Amino acid sequence: VKTGMGMPAFVSDKSYIGYLVSQGVPLREARDYALAGCLDVNLPGKSRINAFGMFIAPLVLEITLNNGIESRTGKQLGLRTGEFESFETFDDLMNAYKAQMAHFMSLAAEEHNILLHAQAELFPDAVHSALMVDAIKEGKDALDRTLPFENGACMNVVGMINVADSMAAVKKLVFEEKKITKKELKAALDANWEGYENIRKMCLAAPKYGNGDYYVDSIAKELYQFWADTSVTFPTIFGGTMKPAGISITSYGPGGALTGATPDGRYVGENLADGTMSAVQGRDTHGPTALIRSAMTINQTPYQSTLFNMKFHPSALKTTEDLRKLASLIKT
Repeated sequence: VKTGMGMPAFVSDKSYIGYLVSQGVPLREARDYALAGCLDVNLPGKSRINAFGMFIAPLVLEITLNNGIESRTGKQLGLRTGEFESFETFDDLMNAYKAQMAHFMSLAAEEHNILLHAQAELFPDAVHSALMVDAIKEGKDALDRTLPFENGACMNVVGMINVADSMAAVKKLVFEEKKITKKELKAALDANWEGYENIRKMCLAAPKYGNGDYYVDSIAKELYQFWADTSVTFPTIFGGTMKPAGISITSYGPGGALTGATPDGRYVGENLADGTMSAVQGRDTHGPTALIRSAMTINQTPYQSTLFNMKFHPSALKTTEDLRKLASLIKT
């Protein structure tokens, strides 16, 4: 670990097994889980990971602030949920964002099903299918049957912590303290903060996830619960429903490149948060236990995967005692 390679990853048996049991998997089978891809839970021979896109949550926030319009193309891609300047309360903004999210999530779920259908039609796989449980009894290709734990399509969210930080800034500065008007914030975002450096400074100073501050952690908790609850409302062509997931791989780079300036103080095109349960890079300033407290606010049991990145300077891992401290932190 102290080499900085990022491997091995540390995963929680309690979290993975708890998720599988919550999905109706018997405890004995849940203990036999394996990871596929990065952190995606599977039961060998009894499940799969297949359709798995990267959904850029801050891009939906940008579209929400523009009443459903994608600003770079000028196209009405989202719902008409109202002009930002017309929202009277923070709840108006949150409700509009959730409506836009549900809309775009439905499109992502439809895309997943189209992809799965195309795979089933064009790419049958006899070897893969023969290795699945009850293969001879079923007599079907793996893409033409429902597996015991059916997780063939996941709804995977990227950049949700950027949204939580952005929402906290808007709630505090626009709706509660009224230090910034909605018109001013909108103009600052449209200008990529150029000429509005004072407003950006206030947004950067607003509460940030990763510091054990419930003001913003509670927003992250609400957003992730919404994602989990909404994901499972979409059916898959395999049977069962989409499963909520939270990994980013490298998508925080291209995802950020697609997204304009956000109210958390982020510039146009800047990287998004590189994990799903960890803080935006550099915004956790109160130490590792505060970062863990923020992550523990979020109910992660409904997720088939989540990603929590924590980075230490090499100077913190020089001695045997340093390593003991890290081991204690991981166990905790």
